[in-house]
Amino acid sequence: MKLKKQTKSSSRFFQRTCLVAGVCLWGMLSMTAVYAQQQTKTLAGTVVDARGEIITGASVSEKGTTNAVMTDVDGKFSITVQEGATLNISFLGYKTQSYVVGAANTAQIVLQEDSKELDEVVVVGYGMQKKKLVTGATVQVKGADIARMNTPNVLGALQSQAPGVEITQVRRWF
Repeated sequence: MKLKKQTKSSSRFFQRTCLVAGVCLWGMLSMTAVYAQQQTKTLAGTVVDARGEIITGASVSEKGTTNAVMTDVDGKFSITVQEGATLNISFLGYKTQSYVVGAANTAQIVLQEDSKELDEVVVVGYGMQKKKLVTGATVQVKGADIARMNTPNVLGALQSQAPGVEITQVRRWF
């Protein structure tokens, strides 16, 4: 077989073809990056209860991911998510609320109280547990019981109402 010698015109054609293909490839990659950037957005919002009071420390998480934030002291949050994603907003004592991210950049989430959930949670010295999971003895001290006691020290009244509680005061002289 005899190979043809490459001419100047075929060499230029090959160069132009490669240049056009490279420009097209670069353009497609750029468009893909821009399209991917347009898919994510930052949603800012506020979480309040039914009375309009702010909820500090509510959890705002994207469903199915580990992407989550907490509300600040003003009940505000900011989270970067995909448009169309579902957010779950939850806080102890309130029903979990779902929110689908739309075109808006801001949202106000209103949580409804869940009084059933409050009866099922026990606060212990090392965290919170469901009431049915608590295996030890628990003590409930009501504010009315402490108010009836004739004592100038609230901590002393608490100590006398809860067995096993020892409260010591350390005085430091500087």
